[in-house]
Amino acid sequence: MPDHVHALMAFPPQESMSRVVGEWKHYHFRHNQVTWQDGYFDHRIRNDHEFELKANYIRQNPVVKSLCCTAGEWLWVFTPESGS
Repeated sequence: MPDHVHALMAFPPQESMSRVVGEWKHYHFRHNQVTWQDGYFDHRIRNDHEFELKANYIRQNPVVKSLCCTAGEWLWVFTPESGS
């Protein structure tokens, strides 16, 4: 999205989500000059159904915002399986 990021991420139990997100934002500020708003919104996914709902929302968000016609056209996608 041009003004925000969606991500599905897992954190090891010993890692603080706020610390990891803060370090990620700091990295992109230093290396890519991205200016982030303070804070972030998170949602804990508890089961496969919730995962699919959130993944589908993320896939369809650029379509809903009229940035592309189909989710497959959106270029700004990274999946660990594809490496891109």
